[in-house]
Amino acid sequence: MKQKTKAWINAILLLVTLIVNGMGAFGLINGLSQKEISDKYPTLITPAPSTFSIWSVIYILLLISLFVMIAKNREIYYSRAIDRISGLFWLTSVLNMVWIISFSFEWIGLSTLFIFALLITLVVIVNRIGAIDGSRRWLLPTAFGLYAGWLMIATVVNMAAWLVKIQWGRFGIEAEVWSMIILVVAIGLTLFVVMRVKNAVLPLPIAWAYFGIVNSLSAGRMYGALQMVALAGTVVLAGLAAIQFIRNRYRVMPDQR
Repeated sequence: MKQKTKAWINAILLLVTLIVNGMGAFGLINGLSQKEISDKYPTLITPAPSTFSIWSVIYILLLISLFVMIAKNREIYYSRAIDRISGLFWLTSVLNMVWIISFSFEWIGLSTLFIFALLITLVVIVNRIGAIDGSRRWLLPTAFGLYAGWLMIATVVNMAAWLVKIQWGRFGIEAEVWSMIILVVAIGLTLFVVMRVKNAVLPLPIAWAYFGIVNSLSAGRMYGALQMVALAGTVVLAGLAAIQFIRNRYRVMPDQR
């Protein structure tokens, strides 16, 4: 299959994914919007609604990236990118759509499996992009780094919602303490992934989500200890992004030459 054909398939699949996401957001799949379903299974680590505006940034960058790949499909860098990520990107599109559909039907446990598979696939894509000799290229590493980072925290929140649905007892641990444990573990997992893929922007959407958690909790003036952990996590994650950026010699991902 020609490079340009693969690149067009990527773009078309993303557009279809955006349509399905829009249908989920407006409650056109099962009569309930994504927010309404999320509100049915509240967790202490669900960020404030405004935090989810990051989806717009992610999808705009993805659209730009995919159309740049169409326009520059004969350039060595973009040709290699098309070869290395197209099949995986098709898989992410399918996983994204079935995640939205399953969540819309309140199959929360099934949606957790789909979003986890989506996260793993995106991390592999980020790693493959980083393996391409891209010199100071930033568009693809940024777009997919943000996507993968946001899916990390989205996976954690999705799993937490599923635990709420099944009324899991948290081993008797208080909800606030359990939430703090989850946030600390998520930071550890982020550090592990960043050490593997060396993408400097990947921690930023997670830091944004932690800040969104602070905003959500502060609105109710409750769970002060959890707010402090989330705020500290915001600083740590932003610092991790800065350190990796410096280690990459002020690039999103290190030069492979």
